[in-house]
Amino acid sequence: MNSRSCVATMNNAISDVRSDMFNDPDQHYSIALADICSPHTALQPPRRISVSQGAKEALFIKQPGGYVGPWSAEETPYMVEPMDMLASRRHEAVCFVGPARTGKTLGLLEGWMSHAITNDPGDMLFVQMTQDKAREYSKTRIDRALRHSPNLAALKSGSSQDDNTHDKMFKHGMWLRIGWPTVSQLSSSDYRYVALTDYDRMADDIDGEGSGFALGLKRTTTFLSRGMCLVESSPGRDVEDPGWRAVTNHEAPPTSGILGIYNRSDRRRWYWKCFDCADWFEAKPGLELFHLPPDDDLIDMVRSADIDALAKEYTRVVCPHCGSIIQSKFKHELNMRGRWLQDGQHLTSDDEMVGTALTSSIAGYWLGGVAAAYQPWKSLVTRHLQGLREYALSGSELTLKTTVNTDQGLPYTSRHLLEAARNALGPADRKEKSLARYIVPDATRFLIASVDVQGGTNARFVVQVHAVGENFEQWLVNRFNITESRREGMGSGYAPIDPASYAEDWDRITEEVIRSTYRTSIEGKELRIKLTVVDSGGEDGVTDKAYAWYRRLRRDGLYSRVMLYKGASSKTAPIIKLSKVGNRHGKETGDVDLYVCNPNLLSDAVDTGLKRKDAGANYIHFPSWLPQAFFDELNAEVRGKDGIWKKIRKRNESFDLCRMIRAGCLRLGVDKIKNWQRAPHWAALLDVNSEVVTMEERREMKAAARDVLIADQPARRMRRVAMSPYIR
Repeated sequence: MNSRSCVATMNNAISDVRSDMFNDPDQHYSIALADICSPHTALQPPRRISVSQGAKEALFIKQPGGYVGPWSAEETPYMVEPMDMLASRRHEAVCFVGPARTGKTLGLLEGWMSHAITNDPGDMLFVQMTQDKAREYSKTRIDRALRHSPNLAALKSGSSQDDNTHDKMFKHGMWLRIGWPTVSQLSSSDYRYVALTDYDRMADDIDGEGSGFALGLKRTTTFLSRGMCLVESSPGRDVEDPGWRAVTNHEAPPTSGILGIYNRSDRRRWYWKCFDCADWFEAKPGLELFHLPPDDDLIDMVRSADIDALAKEYTRVVCPHCGSIIQSKFKHELNMRGRWLQDGQHLTSDDEMVGTALTSSIAGYWLGGVAAAYQPWKSLVTRHLQGLREYALSGSELTLKTTVNTDQGLPYTSRHLLEAARNALGPADRKEKSLARYIVPDATRFLIASVDVQGGTNARFVVQVHAVGENFEQWLVNRFNITESRREGMGSGYAPIDPASYAEDWDRITEEVIRSTYRTSIEGKELRIKLTVVDSGGEDGVTDKAYAWYRRLRRDGLYSRVMLYKGASSKTAPIIKLSKVGNRHGKETGDVDLYVCNPNLLSDAVDTGLKRKDAGANYIHFPSWLPQAFFDELNAEVRGKDGIWKKIRKRNESFDLCRMIRAGCLRLGVDKIKNWQRAPHWAALLDVNSEVVTMEERREMKAAARDVLIADQPARRMRRVAMSPYIR
């Protein structure tokens, strides 16, 4: 065959392959150029072959002291679909979450490599968690596979320069790279195939350039639908939100790492069919199917119990539909009949698929340890009990965390957070319908407000107003946002608030908070806000604008009603300390009062009030008109073992504002009031309280304030608006 006819024949063959591919894009095809152009062989039709079948034909395993023979899916049938999905043209990535000892590395990495080398060559990158692990994996897994698999050995390049620890070249030009997560490894080069293994043992951010998955996926984009990125790992990121509840059946907790990628996928889980009732149930990650007693009970039991005997008692699975007992000897049969289901799907007892599946460009799989082929059920239960015993005796959660991650296939939630979760919904459960907005209860002694400064594209002042009674008992009477300035905006409206750029925008706090009053049950009487606590930190520009606003308040005689707040960075800082800031004109001390407060100690005090079950000292009353988002923000922080409060959700304004309210109470000296019958005049009963004003007095104060505001504003030049020629 001459070169011209060879090229023509090759083009025709490739055209046939492409046509067939577009008819069924999730099937995998390959064609060897040697078969097309060789003068000794006739042109053969393209092979249709799956990744799992390719691995079965090409990969020979020889583990010293272990299994020897060709790879087979017989023991790990749950790996077949994820492996075949690596050849999908509809997906750009495959995500596999599973415990250790599932066969995932052998099937997804070595199996995929074997198929690619023998059936569909393309440059491939394996990313291990460290350089040492990359070297170990190359020597103990890749080299052995290439040496003992006849099909792979025949295609390996014979040149010594083409074979080193981190690089393998093959006769048809394919390059296999075994690397580790650095920007240099995951940048610049193009790979048709990229696999990231043990992903949760890598950093979330690779050298400041983004996640390993995002960088790896970018390497394959040149190949369009022919490229593929694989990421696999057992969970390794802790659950930080104890109040999280799944919205769908297959949703994972909101962690970073592998489960964060899984949540972006179509979320597939492994299901078993009960032998007795024929219903399908999920082989869930964790130990739920074993029906163990609650961990709190087990902690007491394992201190003195025979762990081996206790584990043996629970080494069986209970069908959640009919309650039938399934012994461990039937696990392999359950797996052989198992099915992967996407989120939104379920199977009837007649094996009919119903429901609408979640779709995504990422095919995601999450396998529980209960289904892992090389993890006996008794071992799962035993290791969990051993971890609980260690925790009960020493307080260490390390063994428990390890078995939950690597054996059960679950992200770990610390015992401390589980305790916090028990109280997470307390405030929302005790909402009071009798509390009306804008009206202070009769037990109120004074009003205090807190203001959180939010910047960015959704800039605003978030305001919360509490009525405070004896011994720090509180009632929330208002919560709102200030989003509009008094600056000219588009059309007839006002410009949005911008606390970091416009000093005059801070005067909106003066208008809407400091000068505001709230109704009492006394006819015609209203209560002024005694103190407004305002956060002085935030994006660049906020602090300077806060100081300038404070100086204007001093001029207007209102500065005593404002407290500028800043959180201390040291956990040993005093709970509240006055500092002079805002040095000007070379003065040694500043002219602005700033209160630096310890947020951890304030959080402890707020948390005490939130946990209290009945009204009284420190108790915080919440009205029924508050939305659920308010309580989500209230549960946005948790206390660590070291006493440091940690933010676990992006929005924490409710908790932060309660913390500032507490600081304001300390600024007023509420903790020093021992006899409330002789409280200061501003904290007296409402009928004799000095902060109570009549409606007429409130109107006079508002009018005087408007006069001052108008006098301070520069004359506003009227803009000449030209009429559009289209409406003449």
